[in-house]
Amino acid sequence: MVSESAIKELTARQREVLEYVLQFQSDIGRPPTGPEISTRFGFRDHSSAYQHLKALQKKGYVELMPQGRGRQIGFKLGPNATQYMAPSWSVLGSIPAGPLTDVVVNGDHKVSNLPDLIPDLRPGDFILIVNGDSMIEEGLVPGGYVVVRPNAQPEQGDICAVWVDGEGGTLKRVLQTPEGVKLVPANRKYRTMIYPAEEVRIQGVVVASFAVQSFRRGGFRRAV
Repeated sequence: MVSESAIKELTARQREVLEYVLQFQSDIGRPPTGPEISTRFGFRDHSSAYQHLKALQKKGYVELMPQGRGRQIGFKLGPNATQYMAPSWSVLGSIPAGPLTDVVVNGDHKVSNLPDLIPDLRPGDFILIVNGDSMIEEGLVPGGYVVVRPNAQPEQGDICAVWVDGEGGTLKRVLQTPEGVKLVPANRKYRTMIYPAEEVRIQGVVVASFAVQSFRRGGFRRAV
């Protein structure tokens, strides 16, 4: 996501040019030419349009393409342009869920996609929906989501997605012991299970979790 600070680095005219370029791309299916930009903004010569595009290129919004002598300016949208168009939501701060205290509002941070919420998300990570309550004391609630890293080397006590031969998959804290692999729940209703190491496969280490709830009349209802 393009940060608020990066957006604020654009001058008013640069933002106008960028928004015109994005709207033109959406309507016509291609970026506008230099003359089209000059006509739209009343520039006397095309070099003014080129200077604005060079400034936008430095900030990652467009990528200028080499052109022959006398040819029109060629460019394509850069990575920040796509993110500039993406919807985002302000994170205004935190609110107490206990005693009443002052609420500090700060709207500088916005989120538009999962990596905004989980900055350490990496290619290859996958998401599983939690089914059951055996890990509820770790905050892994039924219907919630866990982010699993398949190639991470599990450390003693990590919460992992585990496959046990002949039984199936589960989400548990993993302990390697002389007696075997202990799969430890986070709910007193369940007991620790021990399996021979050769029967246990670690499918990935849990690196993050999140839950999604939507408000409905009559209370909170988990959205799964």
